[in-house]
Amino acid sequence: MINTTKLFMSLLVLSILLYSNIEPALAQSKTNNGNSNASNSSGVAIPATGSSGAAPNIKNITILTYENPDFGIKMQYPANWIKLEDNLLLHTLAAFQLIQENVYDFTNTTLAELDLRVYTAPQNETYAKLNISQINTRGQMVISHYKNDTTTLGGLPAIKIVNYFFGDVTQKEMQVWTFIPSKNVLVELLYIAQPSKYSLYLPVVEKMIDSVEITH
Repeated sequence: MINTTKLFMSLLVLSILLYSNIEPALAQSKTNNGNSNASNSSGVAIPATGSSGAAPNIKNITILTYENPDFGIKMQYPANWIKLEDNLLLHTLAAFQLIQENVYDFTNTTLAELDLRVYTAPQNETYAKLNISQINTRGQMVISHYKNDTTTLGGLPAIKIVNYFFGDVTQKEMQVWTFIPSKNVLVELLYIAQPSKYSLYLPVVEKMIDSVEITH
């Protein structure tokens, strides 16, 4: 008679050994065949920013450049953030998204997003008039907003707003606005993330915002 207890234990040990070999193989396959945005033509690897739950290492991120000649706007962004330019809403010219890269996560979750938006400026707009009263906060709960000599975007005076947005999913946002007189437009950079992840991706987003150049 077969000892069922011993048979069960043998099968359990065998399953564990097989799984321990499969999991590293899947991880290696993801490294070799994963997201094409994870490296540039020079083959420099991009860390899976934030997918491990650790703070991103900004120094190791390969940088690409986005440019919009119509408004004279140029900005750098990490190569592992997906750039979108088609079929965007709410005056968005380009959206940059960090997508979950976990090989076992099939939800395609957006971890963080930075939108570049352009609006026609109010009549007779000036830097001095630029303030929160001109901005449609869409019922957001504003945490802070300020405008001072060190608050700039692309070398132009700017206003910065931090807020919560309560919709189907609660989001924490940061808005940075400026005015381009030569184009008579308001420019907004909008950072969106889950409140628990907001601080994690903020250093990378701040680097992107600081890299903005505006021809004026």
